Amino acid sequence: MKNTNKMVYIRENSIYIFLVANKRLLRFSFLWGIPFAISCVLGWRLVHEGTVFGSGGSAAAYAGSLLLFILETAVLSVPAAALSAVVMGGRRRKSGEGEREPKKRKAVWLFYSLCIFLCWLPVFLAYYPSVFAYDAEGQLYQVLAGDYSTHHPLVHTLFLGAFFRLGIAVGSCSAGMAVHSVVQMALMACAFGWAVCFLYQRRVSGWVRALLFLFFALFPANSVLAVSTTKDVLFAALVLLYTLSFYRVACKEGAPEKQGAAVRKRELAVCVFCAVFMLLFRNNAVYAFVAGAPVIYAGFGKRRRQKENGVQDAGVRKDDNQQKKKARKIYVCMTLLALALYGVCAFLLKTAVHAQNGSPREMLSVPLQQMARTRVKAEEEIAKDLRQELEKYISSEWVFAAYNPHLADPVKSRAVIHDDPVGLIRTWVRLGLAHPAVYIDAFLDNSLGLWYLWDTSHAQVYGIGTESGFGYLSTDNRVMPAGFEVEEHSLLPGLRVFLERIVSDNEYSKIPVVRLLFAPALYWWLLWLYLVTALYRKTYKEALPAVFLAAYGLTLLLSPTVLVRYAYSLMVTVPVLLPCLLSGVERKCENTQ
Repeated sequence: MKNTNKMVYIRENSIYIFLVANKRLLRFSFLWGIPFAISCVLGWRLVHEGTVFGSGGSAAAYAGSLLLFILETAVLSVPAAALSAVVMGGRRRKSGEGEREPKKRKAVWLFYSLCIFLCWLPVFLAYYPSVFAYDAEGQLYQVLAGDYSTHHPLVHTLFLGAFFRLGIAVGSCSAGMAVHSVVQMALMACAFGWAVCFLYQRRVSGWVRALLFLFFALFPANSVLAVSTTKDVLFAALVLLYTLSFYRVACKEGAPEKQGAAVRKRELAVCVFCAVFMLLFRNNAVYAFVAGAPVIYAGFGKRRRQKENGVQDAGVRKDDNQQKKKARKIYVCMTLLALALYGVCAFLLKTAVHAQNGSPREMLSVPLQQMARTRVKAEEEIAKDLRQELEKYISSEWVFAAYNPHLADPVKSRAVIHDDPVGLIRTWVRLGLAHPAVYIDAFLDNSLGLWYLWDTSHAQVYGIGTESGFGYLSTDNRVMPAGFEVEEHSLLPGLRVFLERIVSDNEYSKIPVVRLLFAPALYWWLLWLYLVTALYRKTYKEALPAVFLAAYGLTLLLSPTVLVRYAYSLMVTVPVLLPCLLSGVERKCENTQ
């Protein structure tokens, strides 16, 4: 080894073993490792000391962070060709190799979709007619009263209401919800089956597809949510479909020059269609979509990876520039069209049902939590005049009993914000300048489950236990007015008891390693790993489909609490993206210093 400053690889049985990291590798390793290490330390302090500004520390947290940082370094250092060989079962996908035949793809899609649907049928029977929980009660009250609000996405309220009205028409609201469960199961199974088929198209190995299939078919969060009435279920499916369709557009899967203009236009249309419905199903998805657009636009302008000798002739550079301009133009047109169609559809829906605007309280979850925590933790330290001003919005009569560090709803529902919103903002700023540490703790505590891998608060925000139906997931049956009840009637009570032990009693948390699969934070850190790895390997276009997911994940930091259903779109999409990165066309890693 003559040059110890460069990365050295030893090839043994077609697998590269990393020995010495170069500077660029270390920089990108730190880009993932340092934030994760910080999250472990800060999360431990919040849980055990109640503040991130404590002086203590957890040896386990530090050791675990260091270990995972080392593992990250190893992952980034392995050449793409070697990873591709592992993921694809020893067979590398060659440049220019096309996708599998369309007829065969359809058969594979139907096979996986049907298998997933059949695996969910016992869960449907166990929770018959549905998991009538979360916001179903409030949404269906809107349907019964004909008084709609944009607090919940109108498209989902109308979708859910259609099956409820069907139940009323046939004389059984339970029957209507049973039909809803079956239809939603079919839609979700088709989306997940299409995701597995997407990996089949990319010639990902069978064992990777089998693991993903088992995750979709048997993981309790997927099977139970498939029969749940929350809007986040269909939204997650739409995020998955949009991400994968955009992946095909951004990475130009399947050699577009051989596809023909008609096929490419169809792919673009599918991407726009998924984007529009995705935006209609989640209000904060619009913010993430718009915020991620400039990043994606810039990403389409990144230079292609150079050849091994680093030389590109003028003709290649000119062609590259033309392709970048064309890609940017297409993306801008797609984005504007999607936003325009979303705006038109949202306006027409709102006008058709005369819906009222939702309350602005939802956007104030974090500020109100910060103000409430300051009263609870530093009441005596607040200046007298500022305390009197704060009393108008966050009253001492209820704040000490209502404040929950992991749930903003109790404070948000009682706070006075309509009388003087400008004064509220002014007070929030003044209080924050006086007590910045408390504000930081409030923000981190409220979003703990999104970034701290060992957090358990997200699984017991509303309580825990089979009797209440609260825990990792909500399975309680909401109460409707007389004559419109949705009655539980489990056809497989034994299976329901078993599932309730997992999703209500949180028994999964007692199983080492497996418990991490249930943690929303795992999927955020896997997404970050995907982005960092793509940037390190300079496969920039493969990073673009993950930009929306990252932006959406950041919007969740401002949510009133951390629930699995909020992060569900990440949980079902990230496991599909990771094999996509590893199974691409064979590329050689660059050892740029």
